[in-house]
Amino acid sequence: MTVSPNTSVYSSATALRWYDTAFADAAKEREFQQAEGPSAIVYARLALGLAAVLFASFGITDWLFAPAALAMSVIRGTSILVLLAAFAASYSPRVQPHHQLVMQIGALSVGIGYIGIVALAPPQLLPLYLDCVILIIIGIFVVLRLGTLRASLSVLIVVALLDAAYLVFGLGTQEDFVVYQLIMMTAFAIGFFSNYIYERQRRIAYLGRRAAEQQAARLEQALRRAAEAQMQAEQAARVKSDFVAHVSHELRTPLNAVIGFGEVLERQIFGPLGHNKYMEYARDIRESGQHLLSLINDVLDLSKVEAGRMELHREHLAPHELARASLVLVSGLSHMRGTRVAVDVPPDLPSVFGDARAIKQMLVNLLSNALKFSPPGGQVGIVAEAGERHIRFVISDNGPGMTTEQMQIAMTPFGQVSGMVADSERGTGLGLALANSLAELHGAPLELDSVPGRGTRAIVTLPRGHARDSAAD
Repeated sequence: MTVSPNTSVYSSATALRWYDTAFADAAKEREFQQAEGPSAIVYARLALGLAAVLFASFGITDWLFAPAALAMSVIRGTSILVLLAAFAASYSPRVQPHHQLVMQIGALSVGIGYIGIVALAPPQLLPLYLDCVILIIIGIFVVLRLGTLRASLSVLIVVALLDAAYLVFGLGTQEDFVVYQLIMMTAFAIGFFSNYIYERQRRIAYLGRRAAEQQAARLEQALRRAAEAQMQAEQAARVKSDFVAHVSHELRTPLNAVIGFGEVLERQIFGPLGHNKYMEYARDIRESGQHLLSLINDVLDLSKVEAGRMELHREHLAPHELARASLVLVSGLSHMRGTRVAVDVPPDLPSVFGDARAIKQMLVNLLSNALKFSPPGGQVGIVAEAGERHIRFVISDNGPGMTTEQMQIAMTPFGQVSGMVADSERGTGLGLALANSLAELHGAPLELDSVPGRGTRAIVTLPRGHARDSAAD
């Protein structure tokens, strides 16, 4: 069963630790940190740099209002040096895998240093300095890209040291202590949930990107395999086409000789053969040779069409001339079967824009089929009519007709519907398939309309000639 990327992301998201948002799988967490670490380091550097600048700028307040300004500046300067050291270390490739720890040390240096400054602050500045601790708590949770567990641990250390300093140095009344505890816990809660949601969403988004990348990789691989398969298929088609063309050429030459010699024997050009059986055999040799030659020609033409190597030489053609030329080629079959061909192709029809040889071959194949499927003494019709953009030829017969399933069989190469004609009159089984391929080259497939017991209509739709076609010629 195929699992969708969204399902995969959801199931993987449930593997996140609820108390830390990190992946329960340590290897997956390391993979995430390696992938997301570079972008997180960029923001962490910015946060450390801004912290150093802000921490240093608040030193002006110490010198203006605090009696212990020197001691406070020493603490402030030490914290800033640790910050700058963490900032510089983030550029080291060796440190980058442990950037979370480096950021945590930088954050703690600010927090611990600030607690020392709070302990030395004069009473009038104490509320201001205590309020700044809230900014440090929020900054550790939100600005620094620390995991929820690391950020929480760092903030709790800062709050614990602040409580200790408040109580040891007597920085305020008990009521003030309770108020600041509530404020600190509120800041902790806001920062914790902001960090928790953000870190969780980072990992879920990472899983989504990974799933999309894997899906894209699978799709690319499938497309590559499909392209390779298509290339192999095209190569196989070229090999088949070349083989068929070569074999057909090699067969047609001796077949023409066989047909010619059979005709010489049948006509007794060089004298009587001496026995009537020889006449029958000579006729069988000629007819079999012609049938085989017709099969080879159809196979060769069909293989060219399938391989895309059949080129149409389009020109303006008169529909009634196409019909007349096609009827000449099937006149022998018509006379032999005693079937009348009704022609309704007005000479004033607009021209057809197509390949003369291909169109004649379509019409001959369809007329031959119609004559073979019509009963002796029956009737076959060929009608042409003009549309706005096309000329439509309709070849009809009053034969047995076909069902939908039989029409599908008849349209496939070598497809022959059993029981429709005598075995002696069976063709190559390629006539309709070849006619359909040639019709598609002209822009529209061959259409069959047949009802059992009511005959069959074959419809060929060809492009109509226009003035712009003449200009193109």
